[in-house]
Amino acid sequence: MTGRSLKASLKGIEQANKALTRNALGKKALALELGIARSTVHNFFSGKAIDRLNFEEICKRLGLDWQDIVTIPVCKSQTEEHQNPTSKNYDFVGREDAIAHLNNLVNEGAKVILIHAEGGIGKTTLATKWFELQRLEYLDLRVGSTPQNLNSVEDWVRIKLINYFKVNPEQNFITMLEQLKIQLKTKKIGILIDNFEPALINGEFIEPYYSYYVELLTVLADKSVQSITLITSREQIYEHTVKRLQTFTNYKLEGLKQESWQQYFETCKISIDDAALSEMHQAYGGNAEAMFILSPEILKEAQGNLKVYWQDNREDILRHKTIEKLVQRQFDKLKNDNVQAYKLLCRFGFYSNQGINVPKIWLFCLLWDVPKNRRQRVIDDLCDYSLIKIREKEYYLHTFIRAASLENFSLFVNELNNDQLPLIKQQVDAILEAESELQLLLVWVQQKSSSVKSTFNQASIRAFYLYLALSINHAISHLCPNPIVALFEEDFNPEIAFVLGLELTEESDKFNDIYFDLELAYAFGDSPKKTYLKHYALEPELVKLLQALEDKILDYSTSMSFLYGGRYENSWQDHWSNEVNDLAEELRLMLIKYRNIGHEWKFTERERYLVQQYYNANKLLVDCLKKASETVRSHIEDTLLLPIAEIEKRPFKN
Repeated sequence: MTGRSLKASLKGIEQANKALTRNALGKKALALELGIARSTVHNFFSGKAIDRLNFEEICKRLGLDWQDIVTIPVCKSQTEEHQNPTSKNYDFVGREDAIAHLNNLVNEGAKVILIHAEGGIGKTTLATKWFELQRLEYLDLRVGSTPQNLNSVEDWVRIKLINYFKVNPEQNFITMLEQLKIQLKTKKIGILIDNFEPALINGEFIEPYYSYYVELLTVLADKSVQSITLITSREQIYEHTVKRLQTFTNYKLEGLKQESWQQYFETCKISIDDAALSEMHQAYGGNAEAMFILSPEILKEAQGNLKVYWQDNREDILRHKTIEKLVQRQFDKLKNDNVQAYKLLCRFGFYSNQGINVPKIWLFCLLWDVPKNRRQRVIDDLCDYSLIKIREKEYYLHTFIRAASLENFSLFVNELNNDQLPLIKQQVDAILEAESELQLLLVWVQQKSSSVKSTFNQASIRAFYLYLALSINHAISHLCPNPIVALFEEDFNPEIAFVLGLELTEESDKFNDIYFDLELAYAFGDSPKKTYLKHYALEPELVKLLQALEDKILDYSTSMSFLYGGRYENSWQDHWSNEVNDLAEELRLMLIKYRNIGHEWKFTERERYLVQQYYNANKLLVDCLKKASETVRSHIEDTLLLPIAEIEKRPFKN
């Protein structure tokens, strides 16, 4: 196994110089082409240690196998391991589950396994370690570093037949593959196809290499062969001929767990601070390459003090050039292959909220230049590249990907400007445009907010009433007919105020101030996160009823010992339940009167979903306003949460 810093052997330097001449390159031109420092290229040809990624990139550009060029790694732990093969490999941590998963796939009959993940996760390290643990000798098929310099599959098969299998190859490629299959039936070896993504565009093979890879993978996936093939790629393979092969399978590799980072840092003699480690691990998404790259920096700059290093560098997590290049290469390929997905990724990074999940509707609204029926495809493409992640049906970016998104976003000087923000606004308004009942809801929101005398922005007041309609509708559906089951299935719910859309300030008596946790509403305030509204903004009759219901809930919370302390009293619970049910029914009837609708207004599940999507999308829009011009901000605030008919009366004038 090799380390994170590599240097070329004397024989390797000789081969590299010959390759340099053969490719008609100078060292300066090589550095410029690869985008690395001239000193790095100089060190490579001088036999000095350089970063592993740069070492491999230089070899790839010169058409060399880096394993033929490298000498023994310079870092101490790898030198000791070379001297004592049974010693622990500290360069490989936290992949026990992944090794076990690969074992299971092979035991189930897999012949070709695509290990798929974003750059730097540790795909190649995992693949080579698996071959090592299986004691499998493996052949390395080098794909090439860019789509412009892909290596010939035909030449690779011919060379391996001659040099490894000692077979005289036929001239025809298909016939050569049959020769290869015969050899693989009798010899159990591994085959590593590393960094496969240059041969792919959106999951499909690049021409004219299409037929070569299809035929090769078909042979490698044959049930009769004894070989196991591992492919590493930042991009999945979607070619149907390959996907339908029964012995071809995909394995999604995730980042290392925090415990693995800690284990590696401790091995490197880095002092651990739990809070700093947690933040750093989350920011880099458990990226193994980042862990390796940062370790010597922490030792050098902060004398091994993780807390000090993170305090000094947390605001610029792409400061290290190798990490920046690692991420930027993925952005560049995405830009070349799928410009719509690239734009969405850049726009995603524009959000000021970091480390949170965002609903799908936020992404849909950023795809204003993509037809509605194709927007999910663009989101799926980004997920397939592992550049955005999914958690509980919502989406998020790791902080270092978001940092790169912001840097790339800055290249789009016209993105989200005075022309684009109104386009997002149109996408948001369109969510409820065809829903007549929900347009009536927005009419009611407008009417109620217009009747309130307040110093708050009108958009903030509209946000308050929309939230109230949503939350109390939700409260009624949960309070009736069985409030105990609905609200307190396991324990007293400390967030009951959210269900009711209501909380009390700690400084005042009940209902002197009522505040609502409204992201839309507080976005228009000066500084506090909570928007405070004096009780005269509500009808006194409704306030009194809400207070009575809150009192009953507080009574319940102080009596939990009867329910959970072995002194359960059915009569007390029944009495309390009846009172709350009565209050809930009174609240339901009050809301009909309060809303001025004239009939019982009950959202269907679909309507509740649409309104919630609409509310979430408006939070995105408000977030984007922070960088808008005064003209755009004023127009959007003026038309926020209004019915379509009213918005059409207020066209945007730039």
